[in-house]
Amino acid sequence: MKNILLIILYFYILFIASCESLNKPVELISLESDRNFVWSGDPVELFCNAIDDDNDKISYLWEAPAGEFTIINDTAIWIAPDSVGYYHISCIVSDGNGTSDGSFLKILVVQGGALIEGIVKNAVTGFVEEDIKVSLNGLEVLSDREGFYSLYVPDFLNSYVLTGSGDKFCTYNGTINIPSDYSSNIFEYNFSISPAPELGEVRIILTWGSNPSDMDSHLLTPEIDSVNFHISYSNRGSSESTPFVVLDLDDVDGYGPETITIKKLESGIYKYYVHQYSNDGNLNESKGSVQVFDSPSCTGKVIDIKEEGEGRYWNVFEINGENGNILEINQIVEDEPLY
Repeated sequence: MKNILLIILYFYILFIASCESLNKPVELISLESDRNFVWSGDPVELFCNAIDDDNDKISYLWEAPAGEFTIINDTAIWIAPDSVGYYHISCIVSDGNGTSDGSFLKILVVQGGALIEGIVKNAVTGFVEEDIKVSLNGLEVLSDREGFYSLYVPDFLNSYVLTGSGDKFCTYNGTINIPSDYSSNIFEYNFSISPAPELGEVRIILTWGSNPSDMDSHLLTPEIDSVNFHISYSNRGSSESTPFVVLDLDDVDGYGPETITIKKLESGIYKYYVHQYSNDGNLNESKGSVQVFDSPSCTGKVIDIKEEGEGRYWNVFEINGENGNILEINQIVEDEPLY
C-alpha cells in the first residue's frame, strides 16, 4: 500500500511539473502614450497592452526616474517632474507563474516653447494621409495613421515656414502666422497635400482658416463644344468627358481643401475665383491660399489672398489654355467675375 501511495505521489508531482512547463509566457504587445513630450507638471496618459494565452492574471509595474504615477492596471497617468529632459517610462508585465516582459518609451519634458500640431489630408480625396514628412525649423516628424503630426518648438515665434512632403505628392509649403496676442502654447495648423498631377493636368487647391466656414471654388472654362462651363459645387463637371474639369473636393466647415482638377486644357482662357458662401468672417481675413500645380514635377505657383479690399468674391487668376501660362489677378471684388 505504501508503495502504491509513493507511485501516485510521484506521478502527481510529474503532472504538476508538466503543467508548469506548459505555461505560456505573458507578452507585452505595445507601450504607447498620448504624446511624446509634455510641459513640466502636466499629465501624460500611458497604455501598456499585454496578452497571456493561458488567461493568467497580468500584473503591471510602472517605473520612471522621477514624476508621479496614478495607475489603473494597464493604464497610467504620469505627472511630469519639474526638471527638463528625456525620461524613460517603463512598463513590466508578469503572469504570476514566472514569466514577464517589458518595454519603455521616452518622454521629453520641457518648459516654455510651444506645440504646433494638426492634420494632413489628401487634397483630392479628402482622406487623412499617413507618413507625410512635416518639417519646421529643422525639425521633422511623420504624420501618423490618423494624419496627425505634432512638433515642439522651443521658441514660440510669430511666423514659421512649414513644409510637407511624401512619395508621389507635391511638396506643400505654408507660412504659419501666429497672432502676437496668442496665449495658448498649442497652435493648430491643418494642411492638405496634393498628389502629383498627371501629364497635361492642372490642379487647383484652395485652403483657408476657420472663418469664413464655407468658401467655394469656381472655374469658368473657355468655350468647349460651343458651351462655356461653370464648375462649382452645383456643377462638379466630369473628368471623363467634356469639359474634362472636375471639382474633386468641396468643403463646408472651414480650412478646406477645395480642389479642382483640369484633366485637359482646351484653347482659350480659364478663369478661377472664390466666393465667400457663409456669412461668418470676412474674406480679406480668411487666410485664403491657392496652390496651382501644372505638371508631374509639381511646378506652378501659390497665391495668398491680400488683406485689402472688400467684397465676397476673390478673383484669383486666369490660365491660358493654349500655353498653360498663369496670369495672377488676386483681387477682392464685390461683383462676381463673368466669362
